[in-house]
Amino acid sequence: MAIRRIIPISSGKGGVGKTTFAVNFSLALSRHGKTVLVDLDTGTSSVRNAIDLPVPKDLYHFFKKGVRLDDCVTTLDKRLDPHGEFSNFGFVAGPAHLIEEITNFGPERRDQVIAAINGLEADYVILDLKAGLESTVLDFLPFHNSGVLVFTPHMPAATMAAADIVKAILFRKLRLIFSEGSPFYQIIDEGLDFKRLVNDLIDQAEDVYEDSLTNLDDFAQDLQNSLGEHPVTMTVLRTLHYFKVHYVLNLFDGVDDSFESAVRPFVENLTTWVTHRCSVTNLGWINRSDSIHEASCLRIPALLYKGTQDPRKRKVDRIEQELEDLRVTAIGLEPKKPKVRVVPTIERPIPSSSDHLSEQLRVLQEMFSHRGSDDHGSNFEYMAQRALFTMKGHPVTDLGDTRIFSRKEALEQLYQRTART
Repeated sequence: MAIRRIIPISSGKGGVGKTTFAVNFSLALSRHGKTVLVDLDTGTSSVRNAIDLPVPKDLYHFFKKGVRLDDCVTTLDKRLDPHGEFSNFGFVAGPAHLIEEITNFGPERRDQVIAAINGLEADYVILDLKAGLESTVLDFLPFHNSGVLVFTPHMPAATMAAADIVKAILFRKLRLIFSEGSPFYQIIDEGLDFKRLVNDLIDQAEDVYEDSLTNLDDFAQDLQNSLGEHPVTMTVLRTLHYFKVHYVLNLFDGVDDSFESAVRPFVENLTTWVTHRCSVTNLGWINRSDSIHEASCLRIPALLYKGTQDPRKRKVDRIEQELEDLRVTAIGLEPKKPKVRVVPTIERPIPSSSDHLSEQLRVLQEMFSHRGSDDHGSNFEYMAQRALFTMKGHPVTDLGDTRIFSRKEALEQLYQRTART
């Protein structure tokens, strides 16, 4: 049975292939349950530009014409999905053109679209967010995990910025926990001055120009030195310890190169400037792929691309051509038939097993057997299985969440947990 989940996809900077991942990851998940991809990168309408389909209704109609978000979902046609393999996939496109009040919407429109996303009739809702850390990104991120971060070995600045997203979520959560009116203060009664002290310390920890506290680990240690095993100290430590970070590496170019140029810098930046206590999980990788590039140029998602390269446009090596001319003119043999690079079309029946760990191993074996080929389909299926395994076998707060919580709703969740403990 599918598990209702809203999963945001974000990146510290643009140009890392976030939308390419979001589209194909959504398609892979749709083989396991109804999946809706919502394009919240509204300034570029990235998803619309990635899928060559007419879009009858989009976020413009939702915001300006009062159309239900469910009625703004565009599904695939027979041309792109002739066998109905991805009939459970749909997407909500951003406006076709830049509209300021939709691109940079305020609190009222934010609450409007959050309520609509929470009400979408889907098993999985994937949010393609803007790059960066503005409020239209942070407001859609979970409180307990990073969603899915996308970065690449070829853009160091984006790798560094991914850790900033983790930092921003953690500070947002800490500010909520220790905010005025938080149920945390039902546990302790230290007075208003103590509340101010804790929040002043959070400000100090977040300030990158304040060198007395380098990261949240220093903040926790400072609290422990001052307060000992105080509820404030233990709450900060639990917040860091249970936070989950998930990332995907795009344009993967080999284990060694990718590790040194992307994974190591990301983890080092995270542990140096944020915390070493949270868990970090690689959901998978997307191999550098000629066919993904070709598909993107044609505005066809890679998982739907079944095309071939036109042999007339193939670059021919000069020496190879001279040998072929000699073969035909001097020896009199029949000319060779031109080689056509066929995009792999490996048949993948919809998995019937709910054992997502076994499915991960099966797909890994498939990737190994097709190593050297342009088999990006296995990459996306593996990431879908990793995500499904996490959603099925772990607490709901480990990856995404069941809904996008407003500050008020998040405080209510805190109240419920406080009452249980």
